[in-house]
Amino acid sequence: MKYFYKDIELDVPDSVYYPKEDSELLIEVIQKIDIKGKNILEIGCGSGLLSIIMARKGAKVTATDINPDAIEAAEINAEKNGANILVLLSNMFENVTGKFDLVVFNPPYLPIGEDEGDITYSGGSSGREIIELFVSHVKNYLNKNGVVLMVISSLTGEKEVIDLFKEIGMNAKSVARKKVSWEELVVIGAN
Repeated sequence: MKYFYKDIELDVPDSVYYPKEDSELLIEVIQKIDIKGKNILEIGCGSGLLSIIMARKGAKVTATDINPDAIEAAEINAEKNGANILVLLSNMFENVTGKFDLVVFNPPYLPIGEDEGDITYSGGSSGREIIELFVSHVKNYLNKNGVVLMVISSLTGEKEVIDLFKEIGMNAKSVARKKVSWEELVVIGAN
């Protein structure tokens, strides 16, 4: 299936998360910050939309996904859209080395089990299972003044996610919000 954002055209296989309002809210936040020359990691890159935008803004981008179809799509889409991105097949941080100025993540965050729906949406029964795993490791991959940007749903528990960052000694707060039909999307910024 095709996806269009401004002058970017993506091919998104059926097995890969199709960019929606959550991706677009993250884009709004990314567009407001200076990332030129920054070393950026995107976990769960899907079809590559966010990584392409960040690379085209002058960032050095490493993009990962657990889904081989996503990796192939991100590589093809990056080349087609003139973005230089290192794309890695990786379960979260498994194959990632180095430290980053910014780590971006659009996780599966809905409180449903994998057996109830698509794994690209399912964050387990609390909506935070994947997020908890991410937060427990992300600090090891951040430069001294590194920042995390992650989108969640109001159904995921904003306070609980902020508390996860606080537990590992990071400051976290919501930096953007958008109301959609049955939930509110929230971008959490942490450093």
